[in-house]
Amino acid sequence: MEEKPEYIVDITPEGEIYYFQLLEYLYNTHSLKNADRKSEEIMEMALSLAKNPYRGRIEEKLRFLKKEHRFLIYSYTTRKTIKIIYFIDEKLKKVYITDFFPTEKDDATISGRHQ
Repeated sequence: MEEKPEYIVDITPEGEIYYFQLLEYLYNTHSLKNADRKSEEIMEMALSLAKNPYRGRIEEKLRFLKKEHRFLIYSYTTRKTIKIIYFIDEKLKKVYITDFFPTEKDDATISGRHQ
């Protein structure tokens, strides 16, 4: 049986900024142990896109960019989640992670973060 090709996962410079902002929030609002665990789980989820990048849902608010942005959801409390937003470059076999968006923020601001 033929294996699916793996994709390269690349976090864009903007995605890195949003990830570090998220880490700052986690380390300021959670215990060190919890923040460490959650930051590792978020990164593992992001890197898991190398195996199956099409599993995320389409992010409707970013359709205007015409890159078919998708997202995965990471729940970090019972009521709070993070959207890991990304798009796929099929020619290069790359997944570009562009955002780690806390969903408690106004969802309308997603498009403003992706210009």
